Amino acid sequence: MSQKALNKFANYFLSRKHVHQLRAAYQLVSVIKTLTDNQFHIPVAITLASPVAVTSSSPNVKVQVTNLLGGSIGSLTVTADSAKHISSEAIVLSKKPFTAKDSSTYELNFMQAKPVRGFYKIIISAKPSKEDKKLLGLTGAEVEVKVTTQVSIENVEIGVADKDQTTAARTTKVQYPGKASTVFEADYHQKIIVKFQLKDKADGTKMSAHQTFLKLTNQKTNQEIIFVADAASNKFDLDIGSSAGQFGHLSGKYSMELIIGDAVIENPFSWALHLFREPEKRPAAVVSTVFTFLVLAPVLILVLLWMKIGVNVSNFPMSLSAVGFHLCLAAIFGLYYLYWVELNMFQTVRYLGLLALPTFIFGNRLLSGIASKRKGEKKV
Repeated sequence: MSQKALNKFANYFLSRKHVHQLRAAYQLVSVIKTLTDNQFHIPVAITLASPVAVTSSSPNVKVQVTNLLGGSIGSLTVTADSAKHISSEAIVLSKKPFTAKDSSTYELNFMQAKPVRGFYKIIISAKPSKEDKKLLGLTGAEVEVKVTTQVSIENVEIGVADKDQTTAARTTKVQYPGKASTVFEADYHQKIIVKFQLKDKADGTKMSAHQTFLKLTNQKTNQEIIFVADAASNKFDLDIGSSAGQFGHLSGKYSMELIIGDAVIENPFSWALHLFREPEKRPAAVVSTVFTFLVLAPVLILVLLWMKIGVNVSNFPMSLSAVGFHLCLAAIFGLYYLYWVELNMFQTVRYLGLLALPTFIFGNRLLSGIASKRKGEKKV
């Protein structure tokens, strides 16, 4: 078997080292032991022995150089041939030696190369102090690490704007980790705007996060709705009208929370942007009672006058259209009452649309009948 084929064979079995059956485990260990203890070729495993994340507080990359069973293969000189940023393909170091920590573990201070945040591929080679032709896989080994950083959030603005942009947006600036004390009001003709900037604390450059969300929570029902930001511009542009379905057509007070996270961010955070004012105190019960009486007083006066002068209902047409029209009209007034005490605007508009059609049809037929009756009376 060629050396190249043997390396592929060893990598295949190492990639399947997590087994769930006793028989499979026995067979795997048997194969690896054969590859480790023979007189021809011994594959070498170069693996990452430290966390994938590299930070300023934990700057070292550790690797283990062993046989397939994890045993030492003697004294080695281990070198990072190159380290390349996976996205930009920038080379940040070349031919940097690792420091031996024990017989199989080697360490490199990766942050000395001052790498920017992101993922890196490190190409590693190992050279034994005493040449051994049986050892395979000493060059071209790859390990991946990521450099993380802390971020700060700046220039945060929250506001409401008209969808047609006829007026300028009304925004309020908020400083992290404070909260906006103003209550913003928005209807289905408007949109909510949230803008911010993320900066790398290490070098002060602007950056974006792959996981940026805005969570709105209804203060009454605790219903949560989560929206995703435009990662490129760090901006939310939430159209209330088009998003009404996600709100369940439920108006009311909502808290606003900004959630930031990314694979290369060390300090992901959740920030409650909006602090709603406490509900204002209700007036005394006597005030409400007096107001209710004043509202109902005209109806009471009307009933009393009808009782005094009498009500002439002889001209009321007893037809399906007349009865249907007045019932629909009463249902509309009842709907207004329900809107006042229970329903929200979206629910009311939906039910009003259902009542509008039969009200129009019955009303049209009623007026047509009255007009025809009057024409007949004139001819007579």
